[in-house]
Amino acid sequence: MNEIRCAVEVREDASRQSPGRLVGTLLTYGERASDRPEVFEAGSLSWPRGGVVLRRQHQRGAPIMRVEPELRDGALVIDAALPDTQAGRDAAAEIRSGLFRGLSVEFRASRQRFAAGVRRIMGAALTGAGLVDTPSYAGSGVEVREKGGRRRVWL
Repeated sequence: MNEIRCAVEVREDASRQSPGRLVGTLLTYGERASDRPEVFEAGSLSWPRGGVVLRRQHQRGAPIMRVEPELRDGALVIDAALPDTQAGRDAAAEIRSGLFRGLSVEFRASRQRFAAGVRRIMGAALTGAGLVDTPSYAGSGVEVREKGGRRRVWL
């Protein structure tokens, strides 16, 4: 008898209540900001266990959810189910309508240097994130993917 083994990972909203998954790039290391001479060196950002708060346009009074960034291919990304709250539903609608097009980092630099007029950040604490209409980094983007449902997997 032949035996075939494989690993399968299915991510979905266990509660089936989310208005969708927020998926986007916060920052790509080494990319220069479009609105100021600033670059984050590879691995320069750290954040607390449990993640940071994502806010609407960086407004402290407009939290959406707590997110845990992941490092993928030299970029910090977010991939998380939006909460079934008014803020989560509004965020999903505003992203889908094109109002919000990117993500933005909130940080406190601890190590930096200036070279040829460019601020090079070598160490910083990620203190929050913003869902924004115009991101400072061209590689930043955001989308809402449909919420999880039943899926068939054929092996």
